[in-house]
Amino acid sequence: MKILSPLFFFFSLYFLVAVSTFSVLATAQVLPNAQLAEPPSPPPGFVPPPLNPNGVKLETRQLGEGVYALLSNTPFADNAGFVVGNDAVLVIDSHFNGIMGQQIIDAVRAVTDLPIRYLLNTNAFGDHVFGNYVFPANTKIVAYQGTIDALQISSVTGIARTMRGTVGGDMSVFDGVELRLPDIGFDKFWSVDLGDKVVEMHWFGPSMSPNDSVVYLPKEKIAWTANLIFGAGTIPWARSGGVEAYHSTLTKMAATIAPTTIVSGHGAITDGEAVTRYLSYLDNVLKSAARAVENGESAESLYASAAIDDNLSIATDLEQLMTGFHRWNLKAAFAESEQAKALQTVQSRFQE
Repeated sequence: MKILSPLFFFFSLYFLVAVSTFSVLATAQVLPNAQLAEPPSPPPGFVPPPLNPNGVKLETRQLGEGVYALLSNTPFADNAGFVVGNDAVLVIDSHFNGIMGQQIIDAVRAVTDLPIRYLLNTNAFGDHVFGNYVFPANTKIVAYQGTIDALQISSVTGIARTMRGTVGGDMSVFDGVELRLPDIGFDKFWSVDLGDKVVEMHWFGPSMSPNDSVVYLPKEKIAWTANLIFGAGTIPWARSGGVEAYHSTLTKMAATIAPTTIVSGHGAITDGEAVTRYLSYLDNVLKSAARAVENGESAESLYASAAIDDNLSIATDLEQLMTGFHRWNLKAAFAESEQAKALQTVQSRFQE
């Protein structure tokens, strides 16, 4: 057995602390607050998702008895939804600002006069929470505790700066917005019965952001997936940098719920097979990155000009956006694979 020098132990410990610190910072980068570190630099060809709500109209589409999706009329602007029970109404996400929040309230009122008892925020980004403040004062807002924690250290100004690119620099969309925080937080699971209508909310783990949550109706098998799963003809975007963690989160989701219809935070309604498609895609990204690292290739050679496999059937109007997501995912997976290999090298030296 080899005797390792104290200097080796020192540098090995330093490396392990650095890797752990990097992981924490990678998560912090996605919190919607301009005072925190910016997200990783985007790869060539990346464009921010087009989320500007100006001119957006939400189509009310009934998915089942008392179950309604609110679908944007532009390719990637936010969707929402609401569920009507015998006793009350529950709304999923409040959209980008007071104008859009009021559009959601008006859509509910066109269907029922029952009170809006709950509003669920599926993550901490402004396009999902900035309409909160126009909902009735007695509406209880529910979110994963991590979402609440992120919002508590954020501000409208900070979130708006972070999201500037997604609205084409049009900061007027944030005029008049007030940051209203959720009232009820949960760890991994929350549920409510609205009167013969059960709604669940799950947090399965980090994905596009650390906080994306899933709203699920177990009887109807309908899910709202926020940014965890986008709509038909898309791939995931590992904005937080955790491709392996994203895969793990989807695996937990697949083992826990079985939606047949998915209303994403962005994009067209899709089917439950989207979970399998996303898992397969992420698996291929992780394997491609691991091979590149093992073969001594550069990160740029993997992602800089990468194209999406034609078999993934990307929506025509989303090809540029999804190509940027794909390159981002490859870049993030390469960094993860490099870190894993370096850590494995240190651990093997300890075991010698």
